[in-house]
This record gives sequence, structure tokens and C-alpha cells, in this order.
Amino acid sequence: MTRQQHDGGGQLSTVSTGHGAGEGMDEGPDGTTGMDEGPDGATGLDGGDGGTGAGPGDGEAGGGADGTRDERRLSTPATTLLGLFLLVDVVFVCGALVTLWPVVLATVEPGADPAATARWSPFGFGNWALTADTAMLLAVVVCSALGSFVHAATSFATYVGNRRLYASWLWWYLLRAGIGVALALLVYLLLRGGLFAGSSGAGATNPYGFSGIAGLCGLFSKQATDKLREICDTLLSTTGDGDRDRRDGLATPRDSTPHH
Repeated sequence: MTRQQHDGGGQLSTVSTGHGAGEGMDEGPDGTTGMDEGPDGATGLDGGDGGTGAGPGDGEAGGGADGTRDERRLSTPATTLLGLFLLVDVVFVCGALVTLWPVVLATVEPGADPAATARWSPFGFGNWALTADTAMLLAVVVCSALGSFVHAATSFATYVGNRRLYASWLWWYLLRAGIGVALALLVYLLLRGGLFAGSSGAGATNPYGFSGIAGLCGLFSKQATDKLREICDTLLSTTGDGDRDRRDGLATPRDSTPHH
């Protein structure tokens, strides 16, 4: 953005008032407020393909106004390692799901004995005897990790393409799967306890439905967390300010003298 102003000799001069690339408002992987385009589809100055929009094109993007590299950006070796970590993650998760799913269907079928077990040997290692409840819990864990991978990989590809992957967000990618798994387990326990309290164990559940919900919890962990907070605010709402009401009632007034 430019503007014109008069100098002392009556001449017009052009003054630039724009911001350098990579300065000011950046957006985090969750699609928070900023000027770059986020993985959730929020439109910013930079195009999703790395060369469109008003941002920098194929040159040295993400640097300062003088063309220097932005020191906040994740280094190339670290970016490569993070990408390989995500690839290994999806291979491991998909392999675990493929080997686990027959065990889930065998133990969580209608009319199955709740005490029945099935053998699970992930990637040929171990020989675990799983009950129906254990198999469902593992299915929730694996599917939520798969959903978390979709979220993290989409964000990673977007920010690497826009050259806006900053080192400060590294732990966000490393902890993404753990957050999704923990949230999916809480939602699963909530649904099993609230909607299927009178059923006869895991054999009365639908493994496809619960696995799909777990995957969505991993994919949309932020929205799921917000919804759970709304539910808790509704169920556990209070009429007064508990912290204010619990102030120390034994405090001595300013105009009085304590007596022992």
C-alpha cells in the first residue's frame, strides 16, 4: 500500500506503508486469526498453492522486507523430519487398524459372548487376547489417531506450501495425535455411559459408528472440545460467583481491632 505526500520543495513523493512478508499477523495451525491461509479453509493473503494471491510467489517467501530469511521458520531438515514423522504415523495407524478390525468384528458382533476373546497380532508382533471392550477401546484409539493425522497433515502441507511453517508450532504437530486420542476416549466413555447404560456390554454397540465418531474427534478436536465445554456449562451451570462467595470471611475490618 502506498500514499503520496508533498515534500518541502513542492514535489510529490511516494511512501510505502505496507508490511513486509512474514511480518505481523500470522495464523496458527488451528485456523486462528491471521493473514495467512489456514488448513480450515480461511482465506488470507497467501494462496493455498504457494504462488497465488497477494502474498509472495515462488521466490524467497516468508522473509523480511530486505529479502532475508525469516528466522522464525522451521529449518529445512526439521521440516523434512516432521514430514517423515507424519508419513510413518499414518502407515503405522492404518496398519494397526487393518489388523485390528477383524478382531473388533469378531468380538463385538450381536449375540457374542461378552467374555469371549480374540487374538490380535499387530504387524506380526505379540499375540494379544482382546475382549470386546478392549477391542473397542483400541479401535477408538486407532481411529482417533487417524483423524488427528488428517488434521495435522493438512495443516503441515498448507503451511509448508505457503512457507509459513514456524518452529514455535512444532510441538503442536507432535502432540496432535495424543490430544485427539484423549478426546476421543472421553467422548466414547461419555456416549457409552449415557446412551448405552442399559445395554449388555460392548456386544450391543456399533463398531462402525463409534469408530467414525472417534475419527471425527481426532479430525475436529477443537470443535469437539468447544462442544463438550458447552455441554458442561449447561449441565454444571451455577447462579452465583463461587470464587467471590468463598472469600475469607475471617478477615479483620479496617476500622476494628482484633481481640484474642
